[in-house]
Order: sequence, then structure tokens, then C-alpha cells
Amino acid sequence: MEAEDGAFVVPSGVGESTAGAAAAMTVLLGTVPDCAWENVASFAAPSDCYNIALASKRFFRPVSISSDAPERRGGQKPRRKSKRLKSAGGAPPLLLATRMLRVSLEHNLERVLEHSRSGITLESLKKLGELPEGSAVIAGSTMVQACLGVLWGEGGEKTYRDGKSDVDIFCSAKAAPAVRSWLVEKSDCMFVGLRDSGYECGATSDKMLYAVDTNIHHVEHWGSISENLVKEDNYSYGKEEESPPPVGDAKNTEYYKKVVGYGKQCQSSIDEKFEYSLHFTSLGIDLNEAYDVKPKSGGDLPFDFHGDGNIDLVVGRLKDKSGDKKIAPSDLLSDFDLEICKCSFDGKKFHIADPHNTFSGKTQMEPKRRAVVSSYANHFSPPANNKYMDGDVAAFHTSAVIRKVRVDIPSSPFYGRLDFAASLPNRYNPQDLLHDRITRVKYGASIQFHNFVKKLIDRLKKYQSRGIEVLDAPAIAHDMNLRRYDLIGL
Repeated sequence: MEAEDGAFVVPSGVGESTAGAAAAMTVLLGTVPDCAWENVASFAAPSDCYNIALASKRFFRPVSISSDAPERRGGQKPRRKSKRLKSAGGAPPLLLATRMLRVSLEHNLERVLEHSRSGITLESLKKLGELPEGSAVIAGSTMVQACLGVLWGEGGEKTYRDGKSDVDIFCSAKAAPAVRSWLVEKSDCMFVGLRDSGYECGATSDKMLYAVDTNIHHVEHWGSISENLVKEDNYSYGKEEESPPPVGDAKNTEYYKKVVGYGKQCQSSIDEKFEYSLHFTSLGIDLNEAYDVKPKSGGDLPFDFHGDGNIDLVVGRLKDKSGDKKIAPSDLLSDFDLEICKCSFDGKKFHIADPHNTFSGKTQMEPKRRAVVSSYANHFSPPANNKYMDGDVAAFHTSAVIRKVRVDIPSSPFYGRLDFAASLPNRYNPQDLLHDRITRVKYGASIQFHNFVKKLIDRLKKYQSRGIEVLDAPAIAHDMNLRRYDLIGL
């Protein structure tokens, strides 16, 4: 059957008995009140609600009002929408199928957020919707779990016990200060750094590729204030076992006062990191003050470099590389390698990417990334001494593989850093790998590309291990050993 203007049309060739059975099913389903279906949705996975809705055109009728709505979990009654008729200039009627899916998505997203222990709740996430439209969205694995009605652990397995999955939030550069204040004031969150340490976000890290080849400017790492308060207390008192988060407001503690003080000085540390470790100046990346890590005017920015967390705040560029278009959160989602990860929620509206595949646990890989991964995996073979390689050896080995990839795929958006590195002065000296920024950028580019491909392959395998079927996935040998390389030698 195909949905057409909110109703189902029986395909041609279907017998009268089949059509009659469908009509009888619609009548039978129609005897169950809307509020009961909403109650069912609150206990069901969104994928189940989606499939239920496809069973009958009964679910594609406007939601009716009911005075005897049954109570949901927690004693709350389902929110009711009156039956509305579409009129000129007015909003279309809210369909029961849409309402059921919304109820199920909200309930499952609430469960995933609680499981993440990130400090973000469904209620605080809805307050994100109070910011101007186009400010920020939550997407990635959090939304995938909510859509499928599952919980994932750290190792990729489905679990209801431990394992805190990441929470990914995407925002525009203009909205970033307000989003940071939302994290602090409406949620239980604090800034804990740039997801880097030492050379990890240096010239060879896969985490830096976004700086040249995407619309992302930088990624901030955030965590729960309460969780970090527990960590601080355990460290201070020499406790070995994790204690539960404190009862009460973690913001009324000496620890919070201390980290707010740290936050007032964190920008100088970030500027130094950008200049000496991330090489933003060498790469020609915009260092406009609009990208400063700061809250809205008058707000606090608690910061603990030694803190921990599982929230990634992805901040976009002010404009795209052409300089003509302002970057919105939706533009950042285009950089996901898997289509299913583009599902998002902005605090008001859910957006489900490719719903037929998503609710079936299937997805496609972004074609340009798939092509690069397939070619690189085909041409790569580990060197004889794969256990340890000096940085210069790793650079030359990966460059040889990349040259073959560029024969297979002459044009790709992921060659920008390689071409930029090739244009830099050739002043190689083994002693300069640790001290000369130009040398590190030039000879680190091919290693970084290798690490980028490794990251894509790891993510592909991770989602496949979680039960996601990646349609037309690139062929990766099961025993392929793609190690991470670095200029300092690993």
C-alpha cells in the first residue's frame, strides 16, 4: 500500500477479498480510541509505531479530542490535540500516526538520555527549542537508539546495564554561546576541553580532518557536573569505587565555584592549543572571536580540563568554504558517514532521515566516504614492521596508498588537506617533526588521511556489530588490521 495525502490507496491488482479484509481491519482498529493508541505508543518502540501506522488508513486521520484519556507512566495524561480541519493559511491536521510516533520518540529519547548520564534530560532538551529556530539539534547515536527503541553500551552491544553512549549536539557559531548557557543552566553540564590531549588533536589526528574538509569549525567536549563532582570527591578522598551522584544541586558546591573560576580563564588555554597544537593558523582556519568558547553575556562557564564527559558540542563555521552561505546545524549533519545518524531533534521537531530504512534498522553510507574507504581498504597492505613505525616511514607508506586511491577516485572533498600540505615548503628534517609546525602539517597530512579512513571503518564495523544493516557497505576484510599512525612514531 502507498500513502497518498494522508490516506492509503489499495494498489491495483489486489483482489476484492484483500481490499475487504483491509476495510474490515480499519473498522476494527477504529473501535480503539485515539488516547488508547497513544498509551500503546508510550510503551512501544518508534519502529513498531511506524509499522502499526502502515497497517491501516485509520491512523492517517486527525487526532480526536477525548475527555477520558487514560493516564500514562508517571501518572501523566497524554497531551490531547483537538480535531482540526485544514484551512487556507492554517496548519494541516495532526494525524494519529504522527502523534503516536511523537509520543514513542519522546519516551525512548528520554530513556536513552537517562541511560547516558550526560546531565541532559528530555525536559531540558525541550528547552533547547526555546532558542531561535536553527540554533542547535541533537543527532547521532542518541537519536538512532531512540528511533529503534534500544540502548547501547560502550562496546557496541545492546545493554540495559552500563555503558554511556555519546550525546552529539550540533550548533551554529552564532548560537554557540546560548547553547553553552543552555547546557549549564537548563541541564547539568560543564565544559571539559576540546576532546584532546597532547598530540591527539595534532597534525595527524582523524579528529582534525573536519578543520579543512567540512563545515565544522571545532568540537567541544562536555560532561555532567554531578558526575564530575563525584569523580572529584572520590579522587580527593582516595575512594576506589564509584559513588552515586549527590542528592541536591551540584551547583551549590565548592567544586562548582572552583570550576566556574577556571572557566573565566579557559580561553587563553584554548588559544594556545589552537596555535601550537591544532595548527589553525598554519592551516588557514578562521580564528574569528565568534568561535571563542564563551557563554551568553552574564552566564557561567564551568570548566575542568581534568573532567570527563560524553557530550560532543559540534560548532559550525560562520560560513561555508565559499564564503557565501551561513552554516546551520542541518548543514553539519551532511558530514555524517551513515544516513541513519542524521536523525535529529531540535527541542520541538523530530526529523527522521530515510524513515523506511531507519525504522527497519538499515542505513546507507555516504557515497563519497564509501568510495574512499573501499579504495583505501583495497590498496592498503601493512608494512613488514607494522608494530612500530617512525613518523617519516608512516608518512611515506600512507602517501603511497593515497596515490593509488586518487587514481581510482580523482575527485573527492577529502583531499583538501593533502593538497594544502603539498603546497607547503619542503624543508623536511627528522628533528623538525616535533618542533616545526609547517613540517608537521606537511608530513602529517597523509597519516591523518589514513587515520580518518580507519575511523570510518571502525564506525562502520561498530554499527554493524550493533545490528544495523549497512546497505551496499564497502568490502572490508574481516582480518584487516588498520592501525593508527602518528608522526612521533607508534
